[in-house]
Amino acid sequence: MNKKRPVTFRPFKAPRYAYDKLRICRHCGRYTALGEERCGKCGRAALTGVEKQAARLAGRKMHTRLLLVLLLTLISVYFGQSLQEMMLCAAGGIILAGLLYYTQRRVRQNENLYALNELLGRNIDTIKEGLEINRQEAVSVLRENDVLAYEKLREISVLLRGDRIARQRVALLHGFQLRKDMNLELEQLLLKDFEPLLAEYIGEIAKVRPDLIKDRTLRYVKAYETQILEMKDGIAILTGVAGAAVRMKRYALLYSGMIGRYIDELPKDRFLRLSRLISANPYEPWNGLDLKLAEVREAKYRWDPDVQDSAR
Repeated sequence: MNKKRPVTFRPFKAPRYAYDKLRICRHCGRYTALGEERCGKCGRAALTGVEKQAARLAGRKMHTRLLLVLLLTLISVYFGQSLQEMMLCAAGGIILAGLLYYTQRRVRQNENLYALNELLGRNIDTIKEGLEINRQEAVSVLRENDVLAYEKLREISVLLRGDRIARQRVALLHGFQLRKDMNLELEQLLLKDFEPLLAEYIGEIAKVRPDLIKDRTLRYVKAYETQILEMKDGIAILTGVAGAAVRMKRYALLYSGMIGRYIDELPKDRFLRLSRLISANPYEPWNGLDLKLAEVREAKYRWDPDVQDSAR
């Protein structure tokens, strides 16, 4: 019995920079990657992006420098021995303050970046603590709303990487019906060791979004091919991945051995794609894949004009 159910995810767009997802509470300093309106720690509506906070801190430093120059100017004027000295000190201070102001405006973007690096580097432990709290919050709503739990984990995983959060996301995806129109991911979910649920997910992706199967996924499947074969639908998973690999000439060449082991099971459209690919590039090092293709073509598609024409 199929226990998977259709779901709809909220739109999600990965940020240009991971830190764009990170916000800080200006009141208590807690970090979060979730889109909450109020801080989960102090309850204040004081959350702001780390980039804005860094720009604010950089601005304060720049204002402090200007105030320091003006203060030194006033002190020098106060201790001037004559009116001429006082006027010279005042003029020099004003010119210095003007140059400093102009220079700071020219390098404001660099100052902001420096402040951002300093902010993130100085608070790395606090950031990790905030992200872990976010992860626990996501897990806590799993029983009531597994879709919301997945969406929260998806937001957090932009910053919080690792096998633990990837396993949790894969486990949740296992209960959903996957569709082509869904905002799906794959390489971000790959683990260091073998996981049957991940292998099943890769097999589903091969059906609905074969374009997501790239180098890292192909290396993962190749590394754990034996374990996948022992699964109930192992052959179907590996055949689907092999079919996805023939999308690109580079993948077909790099993983020709794996593709050759499942060439008998390839759907006709994937077989045709591979046949045309090899016919267009007969002098590439196919490592025997071209010979296997010819054998299957003769045995399985001898009377099929489409397949026979693809070899010409």
